[in-house]
Amino acid sequence: MLNPAIQAICDATDYPALCQSSIIPYLDGHTDPASVLIMHILAGIHTTKEAIQIAKHALPSATHYDAQRYEVCLDTYDSAMDSWKSAIRSTKAGKGFEVANDLSAVASMISSCDDAFTDDDPTVPNQSPLGQIDQLLLHMDSNCLAIHLKAFPDSN
Repeated sequence: MLNPAIQAICDATDYPALCQSSIIPYLDGHTDPASVLIMHILAGIHTTKEAIQIAKHALPSATHYDAQRYEVCLDTYDSAMDSWKSAIRSTKAGKGFEVANDLSAVASMISSCDDAFTDDDPTVPNQSPLGQIDQLLLHMDSNCLAIHLKAFPDSN
């Protein structure tokens, strides 16, 4: 059972069960919103690393056209990693506005990967092997943005 303070923070997100399960490996005794935010960002970093591995594994057997798509995703995942890490630094520095910018950049990067597989057409279902993990990353990022509001209520 999670600490009630952490439970309350996760309950305020769009995906509370994901919030809870994601931060369990990173629990360190801190229960304030900024610490929980960092825990969830660390989970996002871990999941982004998994996405990179999936893309790298799929790349060698991909058609030329799909290989280009995977390359786009690898580039965007690298940028997302930079933004996740920047969000941690900004959180530790108490810079709420920068945290929001960093987290918004993560969503943009992950969406760009999806767009590579749907040709930027929202009516085309994403059939890529990365679609499921991209959706997970977007949900994690959404949770981080919600936790950010608790950690930095004056940065909106």
